[in-house]
Amino acid sequence: MIPNIFSYATKELSQDAVICWLVACAKNATGPLRGCGLEFIQALMRCGGGHVKRSSNEQFTRHEGEYRVDRVLFGPVTQHEKIDVYFQAEIDGKVVSFVIEDKTHAEMRRDQLPRYLRKVSTDSLKEDLIKGVYFKTGYVFDDEREKAEKAGYSVFDSEHVLDFLTGGRRAHAHEILRQYEEHLARQVQERRNALDDWEFKHGFVQWKFMVRLGQVLQLVDEKWPARWFNRGGSAWTQYPHYEKRGALYWRLDSGKPLRLMVSTKKAGANVLERWDGWCRVFEEARAESGLSAGKFRRVTTRNKVLVRDGTIGAIAINDLRRCLRDEGLDACVARVENLYRAFTRSVGNELS
Repeated sequence: MIPNIFSYATKELSQDAVICWLVACAKNATGPLRGCGLEFIQALMRCGGGHVKRSSNEQFTRHEGEYRVDRVLFGPVTQHEKIDVYFQAEIDGKVVSFVIEDKTHAEMRRDQLPRYLRKVSTDSLKEDLIKGVYFKTGYVFDDEREKAEKAGYSVFDSEHVLDFLTGGRRAHAHEILRQYEEHLARQVQERRNALDDWEFKHGFVQWKFMVRLGQVLQLVDEKWPARWFNRGGSAWTQYPHYEKRGALYWRLDSGKPLRLMVSTKKAGANVLERWDGWCRVFEEARAESGLSAGKFRRVTTRNKVLVRDGTIGAIAINDLRRCLRDEGLDACVARVENLYRAFTRSVGNELS
């Protein structure tokens, strides 16, 4: 069996190369590979309903039929104005600049997406239209998709890539494309399996649970759970849900139990005085919920000084997975909700 090169070419630079290679095929290749490259550019144009950002911030929409890709005018190049992949093509008689931010598992950094569009709209290369594409083959979180679209980008995810590769047997045009399709299809299936089995080591599995928990508890400060990232930009993952007052939140990290935590800074010094009592209240509510206790450090200290946040109580992650698989998401979240309501009824007046 031929080894799949994408088992080793796993970084964003490797994916940059695939994108550039497809665009270069549209520019320089002949036969099926040229057709494949042209269809790839068409797929990028169609993504997002065909809406393309003008440099004047107006919009252009093709309502029916295919975009006609006449030729590639410039590029593809990498790191033009720090953009992952940039090229220009003549499409339906208009010059379109493609700004592609490419991701595998990391997420966007701060204002990078709108900054790239501003750079392209003011550089020396003129265009009629600017097409921003957020190209990501890893899991795209709901809020991540919203941020990309709000910044003026179409999200081209793994499903879009697979649709392109499988349509018209395009993956059979070259061994590179066949292996890329195989690699992405395996990734997508592994993500589905992880979601079905509630494998909480994955950030997107934690996200699915915490989104539902936040909806049920009506934790209103944030529309979505917050999260932090490792140095590579992937979700780490911590997903707190804050109460309106900001003192209580649920947190879920890889390899740790689901924890109810309190910010001593926001809740006030009386929390430290009542810490043991709060822990007992949590344990009573947890026992009533039918969920098993998770292990945690009762008080976190640094240089013998209590840090700002601490865990009041925890639910064992294996018991949470069992509940989710046996009873389903809604029933399991209802157990956690009952625990939370019982706890806050007992200590709510101490959080005001």
